[in-house]
Order: sequence, then structure tokens, then C-alpha cells
Amino acid sequence: MTYPLYRTGTIAVVDGVSHAVSYAAGDNYVHFPQADGQRPTPHPRGELAGAVPVEMCERVFSVQVYASYRDHRVMVDTAFDNGTARVLEAEWDHEWATVNGFVQENSYEYYKNVDLRDLREYAERQNDLLFTRWRAARFARPVEGFPLHGGWPNGQAAVVTGRPRSGVLETEGGRVAEVSTRAEYLGSSCEVAGITLDGSVGIYYLGTDFERAEADGFRVDDALRWAKTVHVFDLARYHEMHRDLLFDQWRESRDSLAR
Repeated sequence: MTYPLYRTGTIAVVDGVSHAVSYAAGDNYVHFPQADGQRPTPHPRGELAGAVPVEMCERVFSVQVYASYRDHRVMVDTAFDNGTARVLEAEWDHEWATVNGFVQENSYEYYKNVDLRDLREYAERQNDLLFTRWRAARFARPVEGFPLHGGWPNGQAAVVTGRPRSGVLETEGGRVAEVSTRAEYLGSSCEVAGITLDGSVGIYYLGTDFERAEADGFRVDDALRWAKTVHVFDLARYHEMHRDLLFDQWRESRDSLAR
């Protein structure tokens, strides 16, 4: 039996229900399956077929699943009904991959079939496909010399119409996850702490090259984290990480059945 909450592909959330769709970046519509046999069940809106305006969607995102396998990061490419998964070595450590039984399928990618129960730290990366549209509709581009006031006024993370999200959340389909919002700034991975209405964004550096962090303008804050205030138009690859809090329960239940 596979993990029932495993999914990949493009997802639209409408009325709190997630649906598999297709979507081209920048398009005004998501595309639902048109054949009745391919339409989701339950189907809360009769009009959810063919092209549907993105304004009807609470969120549109693409999903990639990551986990830890033998203390190494892997991407879960496919999950099978027999409880195994095809995983891709995701740290580009080809020597480790070879030693641990991964098979090279092209110049850069090493794959292996593993038992899902051997995975830890199961998480979805949800790439926000409407972020640039949302940003363009709400914020002006930065003006040189205009000060940024910070994405965390009075010490609290600021939120603009649902972005960014953080903390333990129950999302569509009864999923429970520890959520953090991330993006790239000057090519570095950062946590997005808050966004304010003037377009200021508070970010934390997530890398380990602290000389680079300092060179890019980050400074250590009172919580001893490398922090900086930037403009929302400085961000790239905006996404959420959802660490699945139900996967370990499922894995442990499968382990007990196997004994």
C-alpha cells in the first residue's frame, strides 16, 4: 500500500478542495480534465471542467516531494501501490549514490527503488504558480532612495492576503504540515518571514556561507539569524515547504503491520 497523501504535478485549490490541473505560467486559466471519468470526486462545482479562471482558485501550485533516505536528501519521483518508491538522489553526491545502490540513468541523475518506510522528513515543495501575478497586482516596483520598512513590523511577521504562510497548518484534504515560506534572493535560499504593504520583505538566509551572506547585506539579528529587508520584486522561486506531520504516523502503522 502506498502513502495515500502522496502527489505530484500541478494542483489548484477551489473551495478548500485540491484538484489536479494543468497550468501554463502567466495564463489566466487553469485547465481541469474535461472527460467525466477524469474529473475529481467529490466535485463541488459543476463548472469545474475545461478552462477555469485563476481568480476562482485559492491557490495554484506545482508539487515536488522530498525526503531523507539514509540521512541524505532525495526527491520522491514516483510512489507505487506496493509501498515502494522511485527516488532521485538530490544532493548531486554521485559517490554516495553509487555506494548506496542508486543506478545512474544519465550524466547527472541517480535513481533507486526503496521502501517508503525507509524515508524520513517527508515534505512537499509547493511552488507558488500565482506569486508573480499576485505580486504585480499589489505592489509597485521599488523606487531608488525610498526606504524599506521591513517585513516584520513591531517584531511580528506581516502577511498580505495570505502570503507568506508559516507554522503548523491543516490544509486541503485533511493534510497537516509544518509550513515555511521560502524564496531565492541573489541566488541564495532564504526563508520569507513577512511581507508588508509597501513591498518590504523580511528574509532569513538559509545557507552556510556566512561570508557571502554578509557580502549580500545580511546582518545577524537579536535571534542570531542572518536577516535582511529586501523588496518583493527581489525574490525569485517563491515556494512553500510543507513538512508532512502525518507521514510518520502512516509509516509507523505500516511497520507494526509488517511485524
